[in-house]
Amino acid sequence: MKQTVLQKSMVLIIFLFATALHFAQSNNDIVKQVQSLLEENYIFLDKAKETNMHLEALIKKGVFNNKSSIDFANLMTKELQKITKDKHLYFSLPNSKQVLEKTTTTLGQSLNRYDPMLRGLQLWESNIGYIDLAFFGGSTKHRNEVDAVMKVMEIADAIIIDMRRNGGGFPRTVNYLCSYFFNEKLLLNTIYSRANNHTEEFWVTDVKGIKRPEVPVYILTSDFTFSGAEDLSYTMQSRGRAVIIGEVTGGGAHPTEAFSLDKGFRIGIPFARTINPITKTNWEGVGVQPDIKIEADNALEKAKELAKAKAIKYRASFFKPLEEILTDLESKQDTNENNLHAQLDFLVKANKMDEEEINNLGYSYIRENKPQTALSIFKSNTLLFPNSANTWDSLAEGYFTLNNKEKAILYYNKVIKMDPEGVGENAREMLNMIEKL
Repeated sequence: MKQTVLQKSMVLIIFLFATALHFAQSNNDIVKQVQSLLEENYIFLDKAKETNMHLEALIKKGVFNNKSSIDFANLMTKELQKITKDKHLYFSLPNSKQVLEKTTTTLGQSLNRYDPMLRGLQLWESNIGYIDLAFFGGSTKHRNEVDAVMKVMEIADAIIIDMRRNGGGFPRTVNYLCSYFFNEKLLLNTIYSRANNHTEEFWVTDVKGIKRPEVPVYILTSDFTFSGAEDLSYTMQSRGRAVIIGEVTGGGAHPTEAFSLDKGFRIGIPFARTINPITKTNWEGVGVQPDIKIEADNALEKAKELAKAKAIKYRASFFKPLEEILTDLESKQDTNENNLHAQLDFLVKANKMDEEEINNLGYSYIRENKPQTALSIFKSNTLLFPNSANTWDSLAEGYFTLNNKEKAILYYNKVIKMDPEGVGENAREMLNMIEKL
């Protein structure tokens, strides 16, 4: 029996109505799932309940009916954040790297495992170091990357850390980088989770490289700076270890966990909150306030200007104690040489002097006709670099300058044994000359 046009139209209308009804019910069912997860996990229970009441009112009004996936996801994120003002609270499309506005940037969107964490690393004029990190990865590999970065920074007299394009990351890696700038065993942060009533403490930890507890640090920020990047900025600022230059940051301080929903949708729920031990609060909703407010595009030049002046003072602070010790040594030849050695050892470990520079310092005192001071410097160099034939050669020359032929011969012979075809050639010539005297 043939269907009439009216019958066909009725079938189509019924089909479309049923499909729309099913879709609307599915969206509402997903909202119900969200409500349950919020009450169980969201860091602030009162806000979770208030948000759920808001969502319930929207369900009754049919707001989620007939919404496409993308419209539904964007609407949900907007309504979730309307009550909480929490930029870490997000709702995402199924099987999609949904790109939302800046205010809804999430940790998952900020991290791409195929992108390098380190975006830039340079040493500039005046020994200013520059670090640009795209995010804070959570693996051992990423913490090793921090070690490699800080290895380069060992010789820097001021460090600029660029967080202007950093969307966040893992607290443990943030804490690891912070730990490079503190010697004391300090509590830097705590993270409290409501869901399991657990508090995790983040203390200054041991690092693989050399710590820089005194080096001047400048951190650049923008309104994009978010989450873990804000953690670094806020923590360093609160401890007086960095000057923040740039714009007020995004204001997201809550660690987030992603939950799967029906139809492949996902929701990111902040389940914990950061508590700074100094301020007793965090940067949630207000952002990190820069010490120097300036447009993000101009922040780097401002930091360079400040870092250059600070680097000069920082570098001078290392050598002033050495100058005082050497002056004292010149006037009192019986002064304990241990003080000189301890200071030179400190400068070597701080990458401010090396074997050649110490050697050159010793010869400068020989030229100034201060051989005893030069000898003290040469002695210390052999202790710092005992496997270098060159340091022993200089020590031998120091003794020869003081007419101590016996010690000069002793150490020239040592040089010949250590490096017969290198520095040893000079040592042989010196021995021949001493024998003729």
